[in-house]
Amino acid sequence: MKTTCTPLALAPLVTLMMGTGHATANESSSDATPLETIVVTATRSDRDLNELGRSISVVDRLKIESIAGQSVADVLRYQPNISIEGGPRAGSQTVNIRGLGGNKVLQTIDGARLSFESGHRPSYYLDPELLRNVEALRGPASSLWGSGALGGIIAQNTIAPADLLNKRDFGSLIRSGYNSNNDQITSTVAFAGRGPSADWLVSAYYRHSDDVELGNGEILLDSASEDHGMLAKVNWQVAEHHTLGLNVRANEVDGSVPANGTAEPNETSNFVLDRDSETVNTSLLWSFNPDSPHLDTRVLAYWNRIDIAEARISDSRTDDTELDEYGLNLSNISRMAGITLQYGADIYREEFAADRSGTFRPTPPEATTDVWSAYTQAEIPINEQWRLDLGMRYDNFSTAADNLDTERSADDTSMSAALVWSAADWATLALRYDEAFRAPTAEELYTTGTHFCLAPGFCNGFVPNPELKPEQAANVELFGQFYFSNALGADLINLQASVFRNEVDDFIEQVVAGPFFFPMPNPGTTTWVNVDNATLEGLELQGSYQLNALSVSLAYGQTRGEDNITGEHLTNIPADTLIADLSYGFLESTLVAGIRVTDASSQRRTDYAANESGAIFDEYTVTDLYASWQPSAMPGLKIDLNINNIEDDHYSRAWDQVPEAGREIILFARYSF
Repeated sequence: MKTTCTPLALAPLVTLMMGTGHATANESSSDATPLETIVVTATRSDRDLNELGRSISVVDRLKIESIAGQSVADVLRYQPNISIEGGPRAGSQTVNIRGLGGNKVLQTIDGARLSFESGHRPSYYLDPELLRNVEALRGPASSLWGSGALGGIIAQNTIAPADLLNKRDFGSLIRSGYNSNNDQITSTVAFAGRGPSADWLVSAYYRHSDDVELGNGEILLDSASEDHGMLAKVNWQVAEHHTLGLNVRANEVDGSVPANGTAEPNETSNFVLDRDSETVNTSLLWSFNPDSPHLDTRVLAYWNRIDIAEARISDSRTDDTELDEYGLNLSNISRMAGITLQYGADIYREEFAADRSGTFRPTPPEATTDVWSAYTQAEIPINEQWRLDLGMRYDNFSTAADNLDTERSADDTSMSAALVWSAADWATLALRYDEAFRAPTAEELYTTGTHFCLAPGFCNGFVPNPELKPEQAANVELFGQFYFSNALGADLINLQASVFRNEVDDFIEQVVAGPFFFPMPNPGTTTWVNVDNATLEGLELQGSYQLNALSVSLAYGQTRGEDNITGEHLTNIPADTLIADLSYGFLESTLVAGIRVTDASSQRRTDYAANESGAIFDEYTVTDLYASWQPSAMPGLKIDLNINNIEDDHYSRAWDQVPEAGREIILFARYSF
């Protein structure tokens, strides 16, 4: 029997938890330390997280090192309603937010969007070694960023010179680590300096790993990789109020991997490839911030290049996939009569090309996508306690397939509105409405050629569909954040709670028709079509408590998804998950040790037509231990130890085809000087 959980039915639980939560305290004072100011960039304006009235998780550098994540997705694995898709191969991992993943979650790096989706190839390319922090905005947000943000936004921010300098004119660090599971070795070096009018940073990393060992002792073949990369930044105070920032990144990942890295390889369809991925990202930011409430201007120009070369190991057949993305972001913030108005324009072009060697192969288009858009966001105070946030964005996009001599143009308008109530110094409530869309990609619109063959001359072929409509999402959400200090002494309690309902229409899905053998043999066709009208709803609860050196946190995420037409369950909805984290600081907090427990329920909501076998996904509980030591005798040294999956459990996340890694002992040492 199928059951559906309505978020509003869980409102009493939210109300009950408003009186509990999480805290942080100062050991040398009887008064609790105020909430830390966390500046968020995913909203396109540098605002304190506690003022936004949005569901956002921020993972900072210290937490990234404590987690020892293998990918950007892995760094976010302890956040509510955020899960990893793709199995243990780091290069295949992507982020799922509230049941939406892949290209339905937009990613940005240092304020520049990065859009890449081609078959089963990787889409996240920034290595965690270069991360300063990661922000995960949950829920539709196209009024901020345009196409792609149906599920949310993953905003990745790279390390900056100030992170190494610490009020000095020169700083550097060396960081090296080892993972016992796959004999992975990671090494990072970084140098930074400051002059009279400029500061700079140069960083490089190298990573080498063998195949992953699963919890049952088996080896996950073709999961080894070797990668290296660099980051260079220069920030120059050109004149008073004028700043230029140059950012250059590059990386290369090489290794053997199945064509679909999220599944086991086979000799008929999921062939093993030697894949070499190269990326180059360059951006130039001009900031102008004079002593005027009307001008806080930023202009960002960027270029992203991705080049993936593949060779099938069995017969040396080669493929090449390339994307060049050029963009220009213009924004300004004006403040007048208490109103904060942000407005700007985004212009970008994507040039996609692919070469598939051999006969009876897909023919991806040689395509160019042009987008221009304008947006505005307004924060309007009603009185001292109430604020109205309004947003609107217009996007015009066109995609031309040069090899087919055809073009498709469309436009979309995305709206957002929020009523934010600062009920007290310790409580903020927000009722939100946010829209989002995702424009169809060039591959979805214009792919031709052969999908697969059952016999010579009997091949299923791709059929273009230039009439695809954009995917659409509209989300209603009630969000609350509560903060208490000195409840049980010098402590802090922090709680976030949200319930949401996201209506998503016109999902773009690949549909394979055939092959048919009666009354006449017909190999059939493959095309992309608009399908489900669906509802995604759920809740998130997140609380933390800190008293002196003791810290406790809990995070719970629940999402339900249903096809509004057929009543079937949606796929890729993560299991209900509870995450607990307990840590304590010893030796005047120079040694911090903790335990994290992830408890995922079974996912039995798998009632959909294609699931003829009635497959379900088992529950699992995974325990991780961690410790961090900064010896007082060596102020620049920091040692991090992780023991992940301490019981060496053999388990899989819901919907994944490949089990997760077994026990991992990860040791990192960092020295700053």
